[in-house]
Amino acid sequence: MGEQAQVEFEETNQQTTKGGDIKLYFISFVLSHSRFKAVMWLDRPFTTRDVLWAHEKAFEVMGGMPGEIVYDQDQLIFVKESAGDFIFTAAFRSYLEEKGSHVYMCKGAESELKGRIEMSSGL
Repeated sequence: MGEQAQVEFEETNQQTTKGGDIKLYFISFVLSHSRFKAVMWLDRPFTTRDVLWAHEKAFEVMGGMPGEIVYDQDQLIFVKESAGDFIFTAAFRSYLEEKGSHVYMCKGAESELKGRIEMSSGL
């Protein structure tokens, strides 16, 4: 329990109370065993700094950081793959070094490895 979390970045269009439309951006975290979920919302696209803030808030709510976190190759945290090694943004790499969590990056055709978050996303 609490060993793995899966993370997903998404966006949605919602209607405002005044009848207009607004695009909202969110990052979802789900614990693989319990399906406990935390979601952070913004009314603008996330920056890497926002992603790190969202991690801290999500893991605070979840009671700690899991041993492994599974991601898609999102440009906010990932630069490129080089000979099987994943190159992260400088800020995300520093965050991982500080926190010590293991990261699993899904390759393009591996989205089924994030089945728990994929099935529960699309709020």
